[in-house]
Amino acid sequence: MQDEFTERLRDLSLASRILAQHGVVDGFGHISCRDPRAPDDHFLLSRNLAPALVVPEDIVVWRIIDAQPVNPDSPRGFLERSIHSEIYRQHKDVHAVVHFHSPDVIPFGVAPIPFKAIFHMASFLGSSNPPIFDIAQDFGPSTDMLIRNTTHGASLASLFLPPEQSQLTRPLVLMRGHGATLTAPSLKLAVFRAIYTQTNARILTSLSALTGGQSNIKFLSQEECQQATESISGQVGRAWDVWARELEDNGHSM
Repeated sequence: MQDEFTERLRDLSLASRILAQHGVVDGFGHISCRDPRAPDDHFLLSRNLAPALVVPEDIVVWRIIDAQPVNPDSPRGFLERSIHSEIYRQHKDVHAVVHFHSPDVIPFGVAPIPFKAIFHMASFLGSSNPPIFDIAQDFGPSTDMLIRNTTHGASLASLFLPPEQSQLTRPLVLMRGHGATLTAPSLKLAVFRAIYTQTNARILTSLSALTGGQSNIKFLSQEECQQATESISGQVGRAWDVWARELEDNGHSM
């Protein structure tokens, strides 16, 4: 189990840096995963640090029940770590969470623009629009937009409830004026989904500019999304390997 924990620390720090390299996160944003030693009780998330700088030694163990550190002497964590703790608390099939502020994705949370799978690599997004979390609806118009506590986090996490005819937690919730939060049943799949969510957003933005709107765009059907997701799910490791190699080629230690 200790070997698995050590490997998970390495992969989580690597995931953070991969997301930074692809512009999904910049100086802000974060990715977490459940602690393999106590997956129902603890999760792993770095200390308050820019994602591109995270190494295994920066990872802190947090309690799912209240988003507090297991070790009270741990360094200061992200203010919005309740995003992660509440999703893990409410959704047992989620094993990794990404919160990000990609400027490619933000527009879809503030305007009535469809955000559905436009190509097979983003088929996990499905054929219906994701929910949009608007903090003002639950907590009034005078917040700073941040998920500051478990009450805020619980409200966001509730939107990940499975859509009809599905037993799996939703992969994505957009956040008005803030960004997005994404879930996955594994760490590597979370990175895959985050990168291709951003790619999907870029393609839709380009199409909208080319067509003068989205009325003529043909999105993937529900059946196409299901079958493409099943086909691609076994190939996530191939994408992870090349993204990790790109980091190494750019002089980042593994």
